[in-house]
Amino acid sequence: EPPRAEPGASPRPTRWGICSAGAISHDFVVALKTLPPTEHTVVAVAARDLGRAQAFARRFGVPRSYGSYEELAEDPDVDVVYVGVVNPAHLPTGLLFLRRGRAVLMEKPMALNAREVAELVRTARERGVFLMEGFWTRFFPAWQRLRTMAAEGDLGSPLVLRGELGFDLGKVPRLREPGLGGGVLLDLGGYGLQTALALLGGGCPPKTLRAHGVLHPTGTD
Repeated sequence: EPPRAEPGASPRPTRWGICSAGAISHDFVVALKTLPPTEHTVVAVAARDLGRAQAFARRFGVPRSYGSYEELAEDPDVDVVYVGVVNPAHLPTGLLFLRRGRAVLMEKPMALNAREVAELVRTARERGVFLMEGFWTRFFPAWQRLRTMAAEGDLGSPLVLRGELGFDLGKVPRLREPGLGGGVLLDLGGYGLQTALALLGGGCPPKTLRAHGVLHPTGTD
């Protein structure tokens, strides 16, 4: 729900808090700043290391920086929080903000597994606050057009989808670490999965799933 303005006043912008000062939060704020400041503005950033939060704030002109996520959750001027922490922290961090009544845009994946996602969704519904997974591709005009074509039967009844998405991530240690929520599926595989789920079977959830793949010696896919 957009912020409410006083009668006769101009609508104020949506005020964002940024949770984590890492690379993905950097990219998010760069994208956000392409929009008019009268519509969206970043008012605070938090990191576990105050110095990193302060450096992020200086770079992007953010008024306030915090050395803990709890301080950001208590900031009364924040309408919605973008959460860009590492995968295993999505559940506890998401719960922190949702329980404070803050809307949350969670960087994908929403969480590590279905149980954690269900807990986030349940908490958001109980508190009556907005929660969404940050798949930016869902808002691309080409993607929206493709979904419309599939829904209207312009593509017939799609039976097979073959997708390939490749990046050289061999030097990214995080992907090989189960404790960091590593693996291809939780990193980029979701793009292919959401495409298949949206276009095959009329958009209905599949009755059964089978997965084949190769595991790294650490146990990640």
